Amino acid sequence: MKTSILIISILLMAGCASKPDYRPANNGSQGYSEQKISDDQYRVEFKSVSNNVADAGDYALLRAAELTQAQGYDWFVVTNKETFVESKSQAPASSISASQSQQYERSCGLLTCETRVRPTSSVGVQVSNNDKRKEVHTLIDIKMGKGIKPSDNSFSAQDLIENLSKKAQK
Repeated sequence: MKTSILIISILLMAGCASKPDYRPANNGSQGYSEQKISDDQYRVEFKSVSNNVADAGDYALLRAAELTQAQGYDWFVVTNKETFVESKSQAPASSISASQSQQYERSCGLLTCETRVRPTSSVGVQVSNNDKRKEVHTLIDIKMGKGIKPSDNSFSAQDLIENLSKKAQK
């Protein structure tokens, strides 16, 4: 019983490890960071290792919305966006198998039947790399503003926080 609980705990932790964590980045690690460009302009970066490239973009927008509100602004416009994706190469999983068996052949004539036994063996090698996780860096430059949004290209900080913070908490 203790063994099965331990195995389930390990599997749950492994499942959570593939989800990008929405947290501040420490010394270039995964998470968000920002750099002030001017009073109303910032560069926001989000780094993750994930199966879903869109997560890094969503989390960069979420951080931009939080930063916009923290600075006393209502909305922001993305003035520049760059996304870099690098596949994480991991050692492929491989397996080698060998088997031995016997093959029976029976041949019958008019009066008698004869059974022959032949040994057979097979060797197989399988190599696979099923890890599709990628290291994703999304950089966005934003310009913040107050009052009514100037265009459809601008984002309401409050709306983004309401919509994307649920995703970050999962």
